[in-house]
Amino acid sequence: MLKKIIYVVFTLLVITSFLFPVEELSFMPEKSVISMDIRDYRDFLKNNPPLDRLYCSGETCFFLVKDNKLPEIAGSGFPFQKQNLRAPTASSPQDSVNGDYHSYLETESELYDLEAQYPDLARVSSIGQSVEGRELYLVKISDNVTQNENEPKIFIVGCHHAREWISVEMPLLFARYLLEQYSNNSQVKRAVEGLQIYVLPILNPDGLEFSIRYYRMWRKNRQYNGDFSWGVDLNRNYGYKWGYDDMGSSAIPYNETYRGPGPFSEPESLAVKTFLLENPPVGSISFHNFSQMILYPWGYTETLTPDDVEMRKIAKKMSELIFAVNGRSYSYGPGASTIYPTNGDSDDWFYAACGTFAYTIELPPLSFFNGGFITAQEEIDRTFAENLPALLYFVNYFVTGEGGDTIQKTGPVKSHPIPGRSKK
Repeated sequence: MLKKIIYVVFTLLVITSFLFPVEELSFMPEKSVISMDIRDYRDFLKNNPPLDRLYCSGETCFFLVKDNKLPEIAGSGFPFQKQNLRAPTASSPQDSVNGDYHSYLETESELYDLEAQYPDLARVSSIGQSVEGRELYLVKISDNVTQNENEPKIFIVGCHHAREWISVEMPLLFARYLLEQYSNNSQVKRAVEGLQIYVLPILNPDGLEFSIRYYRMWRKNRQYNGDFSWGVDLNRNYGYKWGYDDMGSSAIPYNETYRGPGPFSEPESLAVKTFLLENPPVGSISFHNFSQMILYPWGYTETLTPDDVEMRKIAKKMSELIFAVNGRSYSYGPGASTIYPTNGDSDDWFYAACGTFAYTIELPPLSFFNGGFITAQEEIDRTFAENLPALLYFVNYFVTGEGGDTIQKTGPVKSHPIPGRSKK
């Protein structure tokens, strides 16, 4: 009897495989993008649960909904339009969606491949989980990777903001370069043997996947805010001068720079805080795009830090090294006066809490009119090539310093008072 049951089940599976190809068998509900007049949506909310809002344009709002919910929405009596844009399914081939850019799973695979290829130099771990439960993968690179040596630490992070796909590629490519070139490149060897380098390519994995699969311009994480809005800007959620004013961040949940209900309210930024307090870095780089800038504290005020002269010297040198490769100019300076004021950002907290020489590199393009957040995949290698000399200079700065003198192993930053003023 058991053999007959197994035979019948097997036969049904074979028949099903012909009728429904594997790519059609997705247990993830299909999703579509719909639009609705904002006034109708306000009335809709009186008797219906909120929809997952993507963005608004004028008086029209766009939402991501499961297809099996469309009849229910139609039955509410409120008119909506189904857009031609269809959200890719979980089984869609990634290269048709994000091309040469790395998704979360592709990044995970890449990191573990590096660990497998270079077991004496690379070690992958997770520093925590995202809102939706994805691991925040970090790779440590060092010549004694299993030991916590008395060496300066470097922290490199990408993808605070979901739509900035190229910010994932720079840390990932740099990690691979360090490992591949360790035996051949004296600059790399000196850095790997003199430092402990931590690379976190994706801080915002939920937002990145949402940007790839559903809405390309998504910025924040995927926290539900409880007021029919989603997402907190992770680069406004750090604890130093959090909520200092409403110009450098927003208290409004719908806003793209919404800072969250409190400092480190998000699991992603909290994981970074916990990790860095245990492993304070002497230097850090956070990749973003766009604008072609090298920024450093302060972001919340135009008051200069006690280390401004030295930090400006490093930024200037990095800018010159970048320019020498492709002739592309990166301006540099404190964040508040060079781009715009921010508060609760990573650089200010890294510097204030850990004494870190913390930099943000805003990658190409130069402006919105040159492509903005949408960077052609053909630009990935060119952008990495022009940033590589600056990255090698930066990490080696904390091994020997520009003058060749060995700096203190605890880092170049002396304890210093943090200038500030009362929160507005």
